[in-house]
Amino acid sequence: MIKTRLLGVAQFLLLTLYLLGGFGVLALAVVRNGDWGALLEPGLDRLGDPKDSIPLGWDSATNPFAWLFGIARVTALLVIPVVTLGVLLGGFAVVAAHRDGDGSRLRRALLAIGVWLVLAAVAFTPYGGRLHTWLAD
Repeated sequence: MIKTRLLGVAQFLLLTLYLLGGFGVLALAVVRNGDWGALLEPGLDRLGDPKDSIPLGWDSATNPFAWLFGIARVTALLVIPVVTLGVLLGGFAVVAAHRDGDGSRLRRALLAIGVWLVLAAVAFTPYGGRLHTWLAD
């Protein structure tokens, strides 16, 4: 039962990092620039450098936001390994929840797997490619 919870928490934390690193940085850049159309068309020409949107400055090694967004951004850049790890964690959580007979955890694990698969599909669209290219610059 504890292992099932840990798998769920690990999957949720990884998903949060991935979303923060990709779409969180994008949202911050859009708010900073005021170009709401850039949500659908991210790029250097419209949003500038993604590091410029980090709260309280990117260049400070003592800035906790820089560390948090830096780790999250790397997580978002490593699409294939992170999605694979997320789906694997979800699969292990499904097996453990099924073994424990916990229906609510089973549904949450299946939902998280579905979210990972949708994020993987989005990552391989032209929009996901533009977002990835912008984040990598």
